[in-house]
Amino acid sequence: MAETRLGIGAEFVRSWRAILAVILGMWVSAIPSYSIGAFIAPVAAEFSASTTQVTGWSLAWSLGCVVSAPLVGALADRVGARRVILTALASLSAALFAVSRFTNDLTEFYLGALALGAIGAGTSAITYGRVVNSRFDLGLGTALGLMSVGLGLGAVFGPRLMQAIIDSLGWRQAFAILALLPLAILPLLFAWLREGSTYKDTELAPIEGVTRREAMRRPVFWVLAVGTILYGVCVGGVSVNLFPFLTSENLSRADAASAAGLFGAATVAGRLLGGIIIDRVRIHVAILLSIVLIVEAAAFLALGLGGATYLIPALLAFGVSVGAEADCLAYCTIKVFGRRYFGSIFGVLGIVMLYIGTGIGPLLFSATRDWLGTYPLAFYVWAGLALVAAPLFASVASVPFFKQPNNRLEAAVAR
Repeated sequence: MAETRLGIGAEFVRSWRAILAVILGMWVSAIPSYSIGAFIAPVAAEFSASTTQVTGWSLAWSLGCVVSAPLVGALADRVGARRVILTALASLSAALFAVSRFTNDLTEFYLGALALGAIGAGTSAITYGRVVNSRFDLGLGTALGLMSVGLGLGAVFGPRLMQAIIDSLGWRQAFAILALLPLAILPLLFAWLREGSTYKDTELAPIEGVTRREAMRRPVFWVLAVGTILYGVCVGGVSVNLFPFLTSENLSRADAASAAGLFGAATVAGRLLGGIIIDRVRIHVAILLSIVLIVEAAAFLALGLGGATYLIPALLAFGVSVGAEADCLAYCTIKVFGRRYFGSIFGVLGIVMLYIGTGIGPLLFSATRDWLGTYPLAFYVWAGLALVAAPLFASVASVPFFKQPNNRLEAAVAR
């Protein structure tokens, strides 16, 4: 039977509208989580709370994601990602507005974060990744990189935008303005967001893969899970506390927001670079995961050793490593377990496990800083955590990738 799979160029020509919709959707979904550092000081002042108490927002947000992600993944596999995304965007807008108007103490602040996290799982890499997974094969790594650009854009523009709005209008108005963004992009996503096929003939488009239950029976799943939790602790712990750290280095709030934006710009570069490397360079994606964690550890050491002295190179290295890691984890999930149940598997592996890490990471970092007395010592501890995670991912390189059948005949034989 003749080859029916689309080439990389044809994949992008056919799917540019869908990938643009994915980027915009990921961007809007990322702004609230990446900008929470700008809210810490004003919320703490209004509620007479400590920095550590306010960073509990991240834990509540992550708990919401952890609870809903498996359901969202299974639902996306069953009814399609598009329906889940459109419903979640409308709900996200309503929840953001509610936080701006009905939050009067920290308990309600946490409840708002819990609701936003639960809804946000529907507009995350679980659902958008399923769209990309369905439309790209030869260009999958690059497409995942472009998808993750949306997250990077949220990190670039979110902190500075929210800092300016908060300083001018207050944190409540900042949440109200955030509520408008999902509604603004909803019509475009309704028109352009579609799942597809990596084949010219959709009749010859078998989508194969192990179920979530089968995946969780494999040791490789749990190796990836533990590594992902550690990675989440590293990224969440530093990124959420980055804004308070920068202001402790005598940077103004505006300069601290700009520096956080530099970190976000580096994540954009890392996401694109990581996707291109995956598609073009013959290196196992698990090895790439290990390399970027080592780079991340070096960035933490630089922040601890030099503070403001090595601030720019450290932020650039940290951002690039975070960006590349996001692409690698989604790609590794697809290639190790197959495409068919990506939503269900990545909902647990890439969201539940990751958000466990990013949820407890900020609190652990803040508590570690308080216990040790300085930011540098906390950064040294986090560098050690990154180095512990690196060999876990490297061990996955020995696991063969799932073989996707080329056509209907091979699919039938495989069954």
